[in-house]
Amino acid sequence: MSARARGGGLRRELGPFTATLFTAGMMVGIGIFATLGAATEAAGSGILVAMLLGGSVALATGISAAQLGVNNPTEGGAFTWARDAHHPTLGFIAGCGYLGKNLVSMSVIALAFSTYLGQIIPGLPTHVVAAAGVLAITGLNLFGIHLTSRVLIGLLVVVIGLLALYGGASLHAVDWGHLAPVLGNKGPIGLFTGAAIFFWTWDGFMRMAIMASEVKEPRRTIPIAVAGGVAIAAVMFIGAGAITLGVLGADEIGRQDTPLLAAARKGMGGWGTWVIIAAAILAALAEMLGDLLSASRVVLPMAEARELPAWLGKIHPRWRSPRPAVLALGLLSAGADLVFDLRPLIEVGGSFMLAWYFITHYSALQLPARKRLTSPIFSWYGIVGCLGLTVAMPHTAVLAAAGALTALTVGRSLLRRVISRRSSA
Repeated sequence: MSARARGGGLRRELGPFTATLFTAGMMVGIGIFATLGAATEAAGSGILVAMLLGGSVALATGISAAQLGVNNPTEGGAFTWARDAHHPTLGFIAGCGYLGKNLVSMSVIALAFSTYLGQIIPGLPTHVVAAAGVLAITGLNLFGIHLTSRVLIGLLVVVIGLLALYGGASLHAVDWGHLAPVLGNKGPIGLFTGAAIFFWTWDGFMRMAIMASEVKEPRRTIPIAVAGGVAIAAVMFIGAGAITLGVLGADEIGRQDTPLLAAARKGMGGWGTWVIIAAAILAALAEMLGDLLSASRVVLPMAEARELPAWLGKIHPRWRSPRPAVLALGLLSAGADLVFDLRPLIEVGGSFMLAWYFITHYSALQLPARKRLTSPIFSWYGIVGCLGLTVAMPHTAVLAAAGALTALTVGRSLLRRVISRRSSA
């Protein structure tokens, strides 16, 4: 039984304009605030090129996802698409990868949020505040997409305004020499490693395809939302990255967990601190909203297919929200915030995300020619890009993600064998 057939199922509410802003709102989040330091440490002054390199893989992935989403406008993303291509195990791996990525992502966002907040509240218990932030966003997500989408778009508008203010007011302090050499001085490996670390920031562009069962006219709306969302995010990422690089230089950014804050203090003075902290806090809230919303829409079909406990797939009849899924994800992410630190989580989250994207491209290549919107070259480019970024990702992060996915897949296989034997006994 599909999501649309369930009693009190999800409702199609997002048109092209709202979906585009919604997509941008899920992309222009805390990533630029949280990952720029780690990515620049790897790529040096080539960070802007590294951003665009990762962005090109993101765009190719978005094109693959759009093609799949318009052909199967239900929730679930690569979990559903791989199963459509008769690869249920790949679908399970994709679903676990996405949930792993989003659990890590929400934890990273909350930690970045509390790290920025700690700049103005000395002695703030970072991990406790991060966990509390996740729980607050979990509460808001219980009330469905109608309220969530409007809150998210409102936050996006304010964040864009604050980043534009940061760029304009800091322009006088930019040393254009800091932007050279354009390709960086750490070689191709450094460039690709920076792209791999920053790649996490691009996430959000394919969520309209994941949430296709809540999109009006999906064949028209999803491609518009993907392209428009990526374009808005690219302008904001490159603009903020260039200003920060110009003010601080690559070496100083690489030493910072809050580089935009340091650049604002140097370029804008004391009031710049408040501009960036406000932008970071609002961006964190927006991205946590989007992460939790889309992750719960992957839980739904996984629960329906009995890849997860069936009770996780229940939808609240009034708010049309998968409350058990939202609560489970929120509690797990809040727990992770009490245990882990920021930078290692960013890298592990990116590794989970690459597994999801790889399976998205593979699923798009299984579409017959008559169902494709574009040439398969975009999917092939995405596959090559995902493999390259995986190789460039810190190996410990890749091994952690691969180990978790392998353990889950083996556990699934063993559990199915036990159930099969009991059924035949």
